[in-house]
Formats: sequence, structure tokens, C-alpha cells
Amino acid sequence: MKLNSILFGILVFFMISCKNESIGQTGPNDIKKQIEKDPGIMVDVRTLDEWNSGHHPRAIHADWENGDFVKQSKSWDTSKTYYLYCAAGGRSSQATEHLKKNGYKKVINLGGYDAVKNLK
Repeated sequence: MKLNSILFGILVFFMISCKNESIGQTGPNDIKKQIEKDPGIMVDVRTLDEWNSGHHPRAIHADWENGDFVKQSKSWDTSKTYYLYCAAGGRSSQATEHLKKNGYKKVINLGGYDAVKNLK
């Protein structure tokens, strides 16, 4: 019985942890509506090679891996809305958390490039 309770606790913890990983990411329809409502600034946090292979035309480039993102974000307006994306959502999630910890209130992790490349 005690083992079942422990296993149930681990399962609940795992489910909550997985759910929290996706906080801030939205579906394609939600993204389009949000950007129409508040265009904000779209930021591609991928490497230069990834950026050069294709990026959203509205995006600015700020590479998370080489530290460029952290440097650039120090001069950004904390009152604006920022939409971040990378290849799959991992780096944009880290960059989102970085901005939030530094006083940015409106930061949205769009996830991977595939979710945004066809947005107008």
C-alpha cells in the first residue's frame, strides 16, 4: 500500500512537471490571434546557421547559445510583448524564463520554428 502511494506521488509529480514545461507555448491559431491583437517583437533564439536556413520575416535574431540573447535583451523595453521561438521549444523556453526573471511581463514562448514559419 505504501509503495502504491509513493508510485502515485511520483506519477503526479511527473505529470505536473511535464505540464509546466509547456507553459507559455500556444497553438497556431492562438499564436495568430495573439500576434494580431498585440504584434510585439518576435525573437528567433536559434544559432546563426539555423537563422540563415530560414526565419520568420518579422523576427529579430538573438542567439541563445552564444550569449547574444542575454546581451541584446539588456537594452530591450520591458513593457513590450516578446514572442520567442527556436527549433523545438527548449531554448526559447530558457530565454522566456530569463526575460521573466529580469522583469519582462509579456513574454510568450511560441515553441519551435515550425509553429511560426507560416504566420503572416
